Amino acid sequence: MKNKTLSKLSKSIIAASILFGSVGLSSVAQAEPAAAGKGNCALTFSPMVNMEGWLGHPCAQPYPMPSIQSHPIVNGVEDTSITQVVTPEGQFPSVDPFANPPGSNFLMTVYENLHDFNGDEMPNTLPSTPTNPYNLHDGPVTVKAIDPRSPEDDLNRIITQIERAIQDDNNIKYSDIDMAIAILEGDKVKNRSYSGFPVLHYNGPNKVKRVKPICNDHQGRAKNDCEAGDTVVGGNLDINMIYYNQHIESDTAFIDPSDVMEVPWTITYRINILNRGMEDFSPMVMNMDRVGENVGPMHASYDASYFPMLKEGARYTIKVKQTKGKYLNLIYTWGWRLHPPRVQVAENALKKAGADGATLPEWEKKAFCQGGKSDPSCDPVNNNDDRLYAISQIGDLSPAKRMWNTFHAMRSGSIDNAQGAKDLRVAFLDWVDRTKLPTGVTADPDSDITLFYVNNTIYGSRQGLQGAGSQLGPASYKGTRNGSLLDWTKRPYNYRVTLLNGDHFPHGYMNVDFGGSRGWENQFQFTDPTTAINEDGPHTGSTIINGRQFSIDDDRIVIAGEENVLPINRGGTEEFLKSSPRADDPDNGKPQLGSGCFFTFGRNHSWPNAGGPWGGIVVPPVKADGIPSKHVVEIEYNFEPSRRLRVYQFDPLHHDVAIYSLH
Repeated sequence: MKNKTLSKLSKSIIAASILFGSVGLSSVAQAEPAAAGKGNCALTFSPMVNMEGWLGHPCAQPYPMPSIQSHPIVNGVEDTSITQVVTPEGQFPSVDPFANPPGSNFLMTVYENLHDFNGDEMPNTLPSTPTNPYNLHDGPVTVKAIDPRSPEDDLNRIITQIERAIQDDNNIKYSDIDMAIAILEGDKVKNRSYSGFPVLHYNGPNKVKRVKPICNDHQGRAKNDCEAGDTVVGGNLDINMIYYNQHIESDTAFIDPSDVMEVPWTITYRINILNRGMEDFSPMVMNMDRVGENVGPMHASYDASYFPMLKEGARYTIKVKQTKGKYLNLIYTWGWRLHPPRVQVAENALKKAGADGATLPEWEKKAFCQGGKSDPSCDPVNNNDDRLYAISQIGDLSPAKRMWNTFHAMRSGSIDNAQGAKDLRVAFLDWVDRTKLPTGVTADPDSDITLFYVNNTIYGSRQGLQGAGSQLGPASYKGTRNGSLLDWTKRPYNYRVTLLNGDHFPHGYMNVDFGGSRGWENQFQFTDPTTAINEDGPHTGSTIINGRQFSIDDDRIVIAGEENVLPINRGGTEEFLKSSPRADDPDNGKPQLGSGCFFTFGRNHSWPNAGGPWGGIVVPPVKADGIPSKHVVEIEYNFEPSRRLRVYQFDPLHHDVAIYSLH
């Protein structure tokens, strides 16, 4: 795959220049930054943007050249159903970061804010310090008791009641069916904290929020209602979220920073931890660089917080400081305790994609509005006709859509109740687990993993657990386990993913590196209790972690003298941890054991591997006969992964929860 022509490389560079702005057309003199001489910043010429600027952490790490994308030639014809990608060579020596931790792509921690390519300091980009582990928290975390019941709890209860009714007198309660439909569509459900969060992901056009500016008037007094002549000094955005089982759902998928481009601002998160939702709050902010006056390539990303939310049935309110709006790329909210697939993203609403220059919110309208991206009145949440059209765009292989169809059929009497109950149970079990393909969808045995786009999200195939393998062809010989890609340790590594689309609109594919190629920063606190266990010997004994004694007994860690137990899931990357006592205040105490992500609060210098600036990778809509469309992507990685995350892959056209990463 390496024998690509120079002309293809040139085309990739041109495509990157278009995405990043006309930064390669002229050289702009740069003023020396205030932080010159600190960290590893140095005035350096960058071939990628064809000009001189400040590079080296905590400024931007050097930009790699573009990846090279092409289609194979089969019998003299270009096969556009396969995209082949060759990434540029990594800038660090080839060292296995797992056999020789932390690897050559590890960057020493610099306790400073980031600086951009121009040398300008980026406020609020240092997430943690030795004296202030939650450096970007704006005020204390508050906690309020809420109803812990989740959509999964209620849908399971309703289906169980239907199954029991069929066994007894076949007297199914229509009120139960109506409640189930309300849950799926996101209508108001009485006394439920998840009310308004639909299981069917059709409401993207309604998930756009604009940061509300905060101003000083002509006398310097702060005010929330800005008027002409006032000076914008900040802003705030409210985001509401729910966590349960494999889900992180948010009422915000797109953030419009138009009014805070040159000032820092805040996000006030209200996070509802429902049953099976225990998690650490870890919003990872991804920044774009600035090159002259233009938006530059990707810069550094960081966990803005890593706060344990260990009370189910609780609403955590956490206010987090953000840097200037002009740097915003997107914000991931990870669920490291159950990942994949627990993750959600809020994109910059001003970003554009595709030949028509549609913004990302307009891509949601193109998918779910009858009038397309220019439909000014489209409102799938509050207009019933718009809602029915939007839901019709979700493919019928979607487990959530199958439940919706079956409940409606049972409500109208067009399906036998017994058959309906069977269909509901199968669809429900498919829906609760996105780490396997749903009924009716088959994995490609020749790929490392098969990803299935449906319900505006992604399901991934189980290609075999560590050890026995999947017996599905090449994947059975790889070290692949669910949620992991264990055999990628050194360059070059060939990765193959099959993409299937079951929705009635196009989905995209993009693959991004989190610090393997450009470097990642040190961890700021211990978070992984599994490192205290000797996997090669008896799982017993004791150890000292952060000055506290722990005893180890088979698959659990017990804090000495206390009853709290932290069970370890050895079958994958997930860790289902119990609450641990805090040293002082139960909600704002010093951080202790976290979720099992090895590197928290660190910064990483990300870079696109496939798709995006190197050329869009699009999976067409489902075929008219209901068979999912297909596209294959083959990537040659020419660098070592970071230890935190090997493969980050997602739908750049409809991001939100359409993400499926591999460790």
